Amino acid sequence: MTSVDLTAATTLAREALETFGFAADTPLVLLKNRENFVFSLTSDERGTPVRYVLRVHRQGYHSDAELGCELDFVRALHSEGVAVPSFIAAPDGRGFCTVGRVHPAGLHQVDLQLHLDNHGNFGEERAGVDGSATIDPADFATLGRLAAQVHDATERSGYTMAVPRDDWDLDGLVGTNPAWGDPLRIVELVGDDRVAVETAIGRIREQLSAYGTPANRFGPIHSDLTPENVLRTDDGLVLIDFDDFAIGWHLFDLATAIHFFTPHPRYAEYRDALFAGYEAVRPLDPADHTIFPAILLARSLTYFGWAADRRGEDTAEWLVSEVLPHTVRLARELNAH
Repeated sequence: MTSVDLTAATTLAREALETFGFAADTPLVLLKNRENFVFSLTSDERGTPVRYVLRVHRQGYHSDAELGCELDFVRALHSEGVAVPSFIAAPDGRGFCTVGRVHPAGLHQVDLQLHLDNHGNFGEERAGVDGSATIDPADFATLGRLAAQVHDATERSGYTMAVPRDDWDLDGLVGTNPAWGDPLRIVELVGDDRVAVETAIGRIREQLSAYGTPANRFGPIHSDLTPENVLRTDDGLVLIDFDDFAIGWHLFDLATAIHFFTPHPRYAEYRDALFAGYEAVRPLDPADHTIFPAILLARSLTYFGWAADRRGEDTAEWLVSEVLPHTVRLARELNAH
């Protein structure tokens, strides 16, 4: 995998523009650079400006078959009326193109989707952790309904994965080689805190094994339903960025939605509203509520497997300094019950 900078990503994006039928010199505006480079552009189509979003994917994160599987999932949800992006097909019919054959950075996948007019994200992770978020609990109920609609629509559509993406199964979360890396590599996790987390990992594995993987609990999920991956629009909330979509427990989506609000003074209100919204669409049973603390902690630990590979980066250091103490608290609470 070759890491690219903004200059290289822009060159790759311009090659993709030509593939999708736009002029290579169409102005591009960088929207985001985290895992992918995300640009916006505007095209004058029969006198009407149309805005698009173009993503240059991180090299090697997913194979062409895996990315095609992801975009098929989004289309399946869209066909069932779920609020998700609309992707533009490449000339060969795929939902993305591949560029960079003669570029030093090598081959990269690029997709194009219609821009969604919005009022910003659902919330901000750091505001959840530091307690400054002022989100109405009713918004969490709406978010819960959206998550349930995704899971319901997946079943209704009959969608099945063309290729395996199982990052969030038992082994992917708490196996010997977790999908995002071993959280115990965080060097600051020492002493009694480390023992608490190690013990909790064993409890997570035991509880999830007993919980099982029936279709009403486990299947294709978004997997990255953070507040930054939900847009507020005039028509309601829209779920974006399916980059980490894979097989997992449905409750993993709810855990992701609420994770960064666990330190918030209104956490209990937010969590209860999230579940109430979800259950208004898709009922849960007592076992689902009982298992949630284990899934919430499993979700929290994934971020430290991720951070261990990115020490020195701002987000990784923030996770270790500000979020890790809350993860240890979740581990102690799980061990106590």
